[in-house]
Amino acid sequence: MEFNERKVKIIQFLKTYGAISNNDAQSINNVHRNTATNDLHRLVEEGQLFANGAKKGTSYQFVEELIFTSAEIESVFPKKEKNELDKYFKVHDRKKVFFNKVSEKALKADFSYSMDVLQAFDRMKKLIEEKRKNLSTEVRKKKKEKLVIDLSWASSNIEGNTYSLLETEGLLKYNQTAKGKDFFDAQMILNHKESIEYIRLDHHYKKIDKQNVLELHQILINNLGVNTGFREHLVSIGNSSFVPCDNKFQIISFFDLMINKINKSVHVLEKAVIANLLIAFLQPFSDGNKRTFRMLGNALLLSFEYLPISFVNTAKTDYIMAILYFYEKQNPDFFKQLFLNELNHSFREYIG
Repeated sequence: MEFNERKVKIIQFLKTYGAISNNDAQSINNVHRNTATNDLHRLVEEGQLFANGAKKGTSYQFVEELIFTSAEIESVFPKKEKNELDKYFKVHDRKKVFFNKVSEKALKADFSYSMDVLQAFDRMKKLIEEKRKNLSTEVRKKKKEKLVIDLSWASSNIEGNTYSLLETEGLLKYNQTAKGKDFFDAQMILNHKESIEYIRLDHHYKKIDKQNVLELHQILINNLGVNTGFREHLVSIGNSSFVPCDNKFQIISFFDLMINKINKSVHVLEKAVIANLLIAFLQPFSDGNKRTFRMLGNALLLSFEYLPISFVNTAKTDYIMAILYFYEKQNPDFFKQLFLNELNHSFREYIG
């Protein structure tokens, strides 16, 4: 069977099911795994399909269902730079990077996107409205539920939470706690749900201030034994050479600069990326920093009537490397690329 014949079957499968895996392609065309891999990669190169996920978990969707093309995403952090990142993290005894020495560089990092990416992002709002018109009330409700489950699980999983995605669904939909799991893990997930409901209330995160960030942090660490407010002690970052600020007054000063930078940034996509990376870099709280900045980025997106992201589609190792790369090198590009991938995923999965 020639490629064009196999291609027709792949396209027909996608029209029916919306996504295809390598195993699916092997089965429908009765071919070896290598042939299926080559066929799918060729369709990606032709710009017809987009690869979603990593390794054995990779699936493929039609490009027309995406906001950002594979070429636009690739341009943010080309393979050559990714190879440099991988090489960098193979060095285990990396030189210490002190907050005070690189804080100015972090503030001045290039968080911007190309005009093509920004224009594609701006088109998203209209496409969201058009897609919603074709959805029933029941389908929209299910999509919103899926977002809450995915986001609560993925964000908690990044923090080492032991609940599975299925157990998270049981907890959030049916109030079923998982047997043998710690109360702490269930509470963390429930806090995520409450914070999502909170940022959905209105557009009160269009302008960021100290109070609404502290409120969000307080919801996320509720009943977890974590101190509220700015920390007054040194924290360490696992598997990183980065040494955060240890002075409360400097923390507050940088926090104010960060808030000002977010509010002055013209484009909401860049606002959301800045919020994610600079709060991570500052580590202003004794715990719950990453949870807070992920939710703050979503609060910004929702306030400007865009889709939130869950990070359920990003490999945990990639996410951690992207954050550490900003800590240690003040390079936001890998994270910026992951962010676009997640927005594509949100557009496919969460419009409700």
